[in-house]
Amino acid sequence: MERWTAEFLSYLGEQRRAAKATVRAYRDELDRFTAFVRSRVSHQPRIPQDLTPELISAFAAWRSLEKVDKRRPISARTLGRSLAALRSFLRYLERRGHATGDLRSAIPRVAMPQPLPTAISEAPLNDLLDRLAASVEGNDVSSLRALAACEWLYGSGLRLGELQGLTWSRFDPRRRLVRVLGKGSRERVVPVGTRAAESLERLWAALRAERTPQSPLLPGRGGKPVSARTLERDVHALLSALGPNAAAHPHALRHSFATHLLDRGADLRSVQELLGHQNLATTQIYTHVTRRRLKAAYTRAHPRA
Repeated sequence: MERWTAEFLSYLGEQRRAAKATVRAYRDELDRFTAFVRSRVSHQPRIPQDLTPELISAFAAWRSLEKVDKRRPISARTLGRSLAALRSFLRYLERRGHATGDLRSAIPRVAMPQPLPTAISEAPLNDLLDRLAASVEGNDVSSLRALAACEWLYGSGLRLGELQGLTWSRFDPRRRLVRVLGKGSRERVVPVGTRAAESLERLWAALRAERTPQSPLLPGRGGKPVSARTLERDVHALLSALGPNAAAHPHALRHSFATHLLDRGADLRSVQELLGHQNLATTQIYTHVTRRRLKAAYTRAHPRA
């Protein structure tokens, strides 16, 4: 079974170009499945001969009853990811000539929660960024880097990992465009706001360091890219000034970017391109936040409204 798992993970990374985190998560889930199968058969598991619909259903039930820290059950999202890894593995076996339709039909569908994205209100967020830009000192590198991170996350809708990996070779300051390498190694070109470009210039003026095409946009110690954990901590500290109930996670800035664009009339396809979503359905989650605006537009525009 290990051979099939290794081949599947190699296929994911090399041919499907899945993110490293995805490959790592699928490996963990398939290791759990392998251990479960071994506990149910008296010999070395054979693939796919020893896999039965009953065994697949038993694994799904066993996984759903697992607990986190021996206290609370795993979330529906974790269970869904576990079963998605198994479903993808069985599809791979079918591509290799083994019929797995009955096995896949035994995998239950998990009802995934659809919480609304957390976005920060436009006025307080912009007021906060303006106040920080005016008050931060010119030699305070840490604060300038946190400000630049917030401006880029909110101004261009980047993921934290995308921003952390950017270098100067990917940024065109004259046209204010940046080439971003997103999930699945998909590249997209995103506009950069004036405030974001200015905050980056202020940061590098404080650093007094030489820029090269391979220099990270947001450097840490020794000129290396600042860690995602450090950026997350700094952004959280900055956004905490909005109050105890405000969203302070860096991803809230990405949600705010999309929500505010939609509220101001941007079309869904453009927002999808800017966010780097492969499927429009993912972007449509943001329409839940702006449903009042969409309903008002429908009422104004449709003759039968």
